[in-house]
Amino acid sequence: MQQSITKIISGKAMDANKSLMIIAFLLTITFLTFLPGAVLAQEKLRLSIQPIQSEERTREIFMPMADYIQQLTGKPVELITYPNFISFWTDTQKGDRYDIVFDAAHFIDYRNKNHDYTTIAKQPGSVSISLIVSEDALVFEAEELIGKNISTLGPPSVAAVNIDKLFQNPVRQPTVVEADNSQAVLADLKAGKAAAGMIPTPLVSSIMASEGGISVVTTTEAVPSMGISVSPLINSEIREQLVKGFIDADKTPEGKKMLEGTNLNPFEKTSNQEYFGYGELLADY
Repeated sequence: MQQSITKIISGKAMDANKSLMIIAFLLTITFLTFLPGAVLAQEKLRLSIQPIQSEERTREIFMPMADYIQQLTGKPVELITYPNFISFWTDTQKGDRYDIVFDAAHFIDYRNKNHDYTTIAKQPGSVSISLIVSEDALVFEAEELIGKNISTLGPPSVAAVNIDKLFQNPVRQPTVVEADNSQAVLADLKAGKAAAGMIPTPLVSSIMASEGGISVVTTTEAVPSMGISVSPLINSEIREQLVKGFIDADKTPEGKKMLEGTNLNPFEKTSNQEYFGYGELLADY
């Protein structure tokens, strides 16, 4: 009798252990199902670039960066492009559509605060945006452009959000003409499709030193230059490989090839703090 009771208890214990093992297995599967980004980040890295050019041109320019990241990490890299800033902003808000991203200060700060990204490297210095007109337009104040066309990269690019800052009265606005890139902005200005345009200030200096033909109405406050940020799903080993690879890019043949291919300056060290506060430019979006 005692032996029978012992067998029954032992059998129930074994059944309980099997049940616990099955439950643990099911929980593990469920956990992995709801964390596809974590698995993906280990097998394939997704590199995203803000749409300052057409998708085709973006792939052409930044494929050397994707190739370089693959060399650094040994992981396949998918280059993700966008047709416009609205679609880019939609994915940025979701926070899990890419693992590595190269974009502007306001997106960087938003992502750092809301999705726990880390900024690991940036282009040197800072950049501002200039509101320009044709040199014979005789426009001296931004308010003179109310009701007129201003060509710029689409919202919420850093140029477009600064138009919002320049014209804060909702009933006294210019008409924003969306352009694919800064060259298209200049083309709109020359063709008379726009009375003014918003382009990066360094490009203004370059134009004035060469063909001229433009005047600056006003220049926005400078913000830190574009930077590289990584998702919290990127493990520490890959993150360190990326940090070292970008900061030391100008010291290796592979890194120099990437910088030349993308027409970028050597990267410099940075932190989330350097971009703190610029996400407020996106408050109305």
